[in-house]
Amino acid sequence: MSRRRSVALGLLAASCAAVLTLTACGVSAGRPVTVSREVLGTVVTITVYGSDDVATRSGAEAAFADMMRVEAQLDPYDTTSTIATLNAAPYEWHDLPPDAATIFDRVGKLGVTAQFSPALLAITNLYDFGGRGSVPASDQLAVAVVQAQGFARDGARVRFAPVAFAPPPPGAESSSAASTNNTLRPGLDFGGAAKGLALDRAMERLRATPGMTGAMITAGSSTQVWGRKGDGEPWRIGIEDPRATGKVVAVIGAQAPDVLNLSTSGDYQLFFDRGGVRYHHILDPATGRPARGLRSLTVYGNVSGLDADILSTALFVAGPDAAKEWTQRNGVGLYAIDHRGRVIAVSAPKGANVTFERTASPRK
Repeated sequence: MSRRRSVALGLLAASCAAVLTLTACGVSAGRPVTVSREVLGTVVTITVYGSDDVATRSGAEAAFADMMRVEAQLDPYDTTSTIATLNAAPYEWHDLPPDAATIFDRVGKLGVTAQFSPALLAITNLYDFGGRGSVPASDQLAVAVVQAQGFARDGARVRFAPVAFAPPPPGAESSSAASTNNTLRPGLDFGGAAKGLALDRAMERLRATPGMTGAMITAGSSTQVWGRKGDGEPWRIGIEDPRATGKVVAVIGAQAPDVLNLSTSGDYQLFFDRGGVRYHHILDPATGRPARGLRSLTVYGNVSGLDADILSTALFVAGPDAAKEWTQRNGVGLYAIDHRGRVIAVSAPKGANVTFERTASPRK
């Protein structure tokens, strides 16, 4: 495992422990089977309820295998993955892996292509979030943004268009744009969506397991639940205050949902500070810079894991006003905290079988 990935794993696992504290409440009464694995750069825990412990455990193991198949296609840091092979020669045409095509198609159907781009690998690497952290020079960033915008898709085939030269903006500090252009290599990174897709595949497997009555999958800042807990109590998922680790500010609940997904994006999950400025991993595709205006944003409701994963990132980039308008228009629950500690909330529509409870005010 690369240093970048191991650092990210540690940060996401810590976030998981705080954000999802309430999901474990009361599970022992229903004798669940619980299995954890490291998958997709984070610690994933599957908790399942059923009439046969052997069958439920087997179903959980099969669900992990399904998630690993998604990872085998989409992990840009595993040199054996399909996407890593594509990234090694980005200016050539490649066949797009099916899971990658699914993600691109959903981004388009959700109408968030301006706010969500899987083509930002080179930009993310400039910041070195998994290492010491680095603020890229303006001309470096300009080149990387132009390269990312050169991504092209022709049906099932994709490539990046070569960029001859991208001059720095007037007055910007220089690190030799021409040299930067020759050394930066664009690439695809599905870190903002692969986890949600993997959760969907895993839950499909669990629901098809004989005797299974309910399941919960937690993966860092994403959670998916289905069916009934063994003790008959509702599922409860806590949302963490991004400025007070372990403090739960809201709880999402559901009683025997067909499906409930929750995904959180925040400036506290993977970041570094320089000169009093927080640089975090949620990047605006238009500028290559960290999106501003929010500390955290959670989407929840009867949506797929893939949609929830994409939307938490895209709406964070869009900002509080646009996020509120989008969720109201599309019937998705929202709980967001802006850069001043103010709450923006949109309830899931009636009939969604989802409850929302504010438990505390976030730190200002």
